[in-house]
Amino acid sequence: MIPRIAFASSLLFAACLAAQDAPPAAAVHPASTLGLGDDIPWRTDGQEHFDNARSKNVKVDRNALVDAACAAAKKQGTLVLWYVHRIQEQTLNGNQMYRAPVLDVYARQVLFADPEVAELCTHAFVPLRCVMDQALSDRFGLKPLAFVEPAIVFLDGDGKVVHFLERLRTFRGHWFADLCVRVLEHAGVQRAGDSVTTLRQGGRWRDALAMALKSDQKSAADWLAIAQLQRLLRQPVQALASLQKVAGDKKLQAAAAHEQGLLLTHQGQLLAAQPLLEQSWRSHGAGAAEAGYWYAVNALQLGDEAGAMRRFTLVAQKFADTRFGRRARANTTLGPDDRPLGAAFTGFESLAWLPDAAYTGLQKDTTWQGDQLTPEAMARGAVTFLLHQQRDDGGFTDSRYAYWPDTEITPNVWVAITAIACTALYEHRTAHPDLHARIDQALARGEAFLLDPKRLNRGLNEDCYSDAYRLMYFARRAANSDGKERERLIVRMNEIVQAAAARQKPSGFWAHEYENAFATGAVLQEVLAAKAAGATVPTEMLDRAAQALLSARTKNGAYVYGGAADQHEGSLKDSSGRMPVCEGGLLQLGRSDLDKVRFALANFWQHMERLATVRRNDFHSDGELAGFFFFHSVFHASEVVNMLPAEERSAHWQRFKVVLQQVPEIDGSFLDSHELGRSYGTAMALLTLTNVTRP
Repeated sequence: MIPRIAFASSLLFAACLAAQDAPPAAAVHPASTLGLGDDIPWRTDGQEHFDNARSKNVKVDRNALVDAACAAAKKQGTLVLWYVHRIQEQTLNGNQMYRAPVLDVYARQVLFADPEVAELCTHAFVPLRCVMDQALSDRFGLKPLAFVEPAIVFLDGDGKVVHFLERLRTFRGHWFADLCVRVLEHAGVQRAGDSVTTLRQGGRWRDALAMALKSDQKSAADWLAIAQLQRLLRQPVQALASLQKVAGDKKLQAAAAHEQGLLLTHQGQLLAAQPLLEQSWRSHGAGAAEAGYWYAVNALQLGDEAGAMRRFTLVAQKFADTRFGRRARANTTLGPDDRPLGAAFTGFESLAWLPDAAYTGLQKDTTWQGDQLTPEAMARGAVTFLLHQQRDDGGFTDSRYAYWPDTEITPNVWVAITAIACTALYEHRTAHPDLHARIDQALARGEAFLLDPKRLNRGLNEDCYSDAYRLMYFARRAANSDGKERERLIVRMNEIVQAAAARQKPSGFWAHEYENAFATGAVLQEVLAAKAAGATVPTEMLDRAAQALLSARTKNGAYVYGGAADQHEGSLKDSSGRMPVCEGGLLQLGRSDLDKVRFALANFWQHMERLATVRRNDFHSDGELAGFFFFHSVFHASEVVNMLPAEERSAHWQRFKVVLQQVPEIDGSFLDSHELGRSYGTAMALLTLTNVTRP
């Protein structure tokens, strides 16, 4: 069956398909044709993994490969940069990643096809691309669950780990290049250099700038090189002053405009950057491909999805054999999930500088590294991020969540996530008066998306969540509305309630893929919210849901993963994320009591550390725990806290606040499984913050 609506925008993906060359042979995975990062002289084990494809195992002595790289690094007086694109998990109760190849493409596109990163990999390190197999995991003590791909391991010439970076989920080329420079400095590596160019290539950016500034006779080209170094060192005021000294040279006008466009984009001034990048693009000079590429990325973040795809297409066609032509092609080539393989359309790519805290110390992953953020600061960053994620059609469609062998469910996922994102923006509107106009516009467009029946693929997986979260959005608006507006919202809720009732199974369960308690609890929570806001909900529908949940509960209070319980006791650890929402729904229906709800929440907190450990994994990595359950569990549990007596809530709010303060990405977004995407995680975090900050 072909889904009625499988894409965010028919125009976008028509262009996407047109941008590709002749379709590769059936046996050739599209990701294998991109050539990202191929200009780096990698030492490699030859092992490749592709999304939704079986990989042929390459037999190689990886220990010997690592030893040879370390020997070369020792001879050169530098470090090995070992890119771990896949980890073999032979000791886990599950797999920590099953779509690691998606992130591998992002890393190769955004990091290793970045000019500065490629320069450092080529001249300042011995670059190695190699799977971490069991022998290497044992050798270096880097174990699955504690160490998750994609990852970078820096080794010295003696094979000692100098530093590592794992769970890469925020991808920034300039940030990673800066981290590489910091690692070199930390290790005391000082590559020899007798010119500005060789110093820069060796990662000695400050020394290169000092040498360039000492020159008595500086040409316009020298000032341009100085501005580029100042940009690398995040000195925007000085860089702009240097560029002003290039202005008189007509031959360098396009290059200077290009550099200024990059500088403004780094600072988040996208509208101001676009004319300058366009000037560089139309010059057809050396920087045209890069300028066209960043123009497309900026256009996407400014809301012009179709325009972004057109420009990516042109860059891929006109500059096919260049670094940025290949990067553009990654954003125009569809993968097996019917989404572009590249990072741009999923919100994993940006040129904006990160907060200063991201450029200090030696980060070991991409969570927030600075002082603990307040709820207000977290909310501000998350709201701003979400506003950039909405697409032309009003949807928040960055998720790549799919069940193989097709993507029929993706439309339902996008509707559900759009509803979550719209609810989050609505809840935080009053706290950000300067963003009222943008939020109102986003809500109007988002609501149109939610009400368009063509956006849904009825009767398929995740259908129940599209109903549940649309009810959440309309219920919260209805609760704060009156008159005709409230009547309009109640009509909408009644329509969705009827649709949800039609999808309830004879057993009383709802099913996202199969009948289960966690989806049933989530749907019930939002159906009851709609009822409280004025919707008409059939009593039979609620009674059947209660019976289903009771059938899934075991004697020790655990809820089984799917369907009715067939054992006396279940795993409290495995069901820790689903117990609060299930018990809370039963309490509201008079089929549970406060002590059972308290027990469910206590069990939730008891196992939070284990749930947090697998948060950024995309598979069942710890029994029935998986990353894609993290925000589902956290948000719905925070809703259940509202059912407790008032004097008991504050202690829970404090614990939820601590959890949220530990998980922001360094760009201000929130994420669990990368499949579900940044819009989903960020919106769920915002909704949880709504509860945390209640009086």
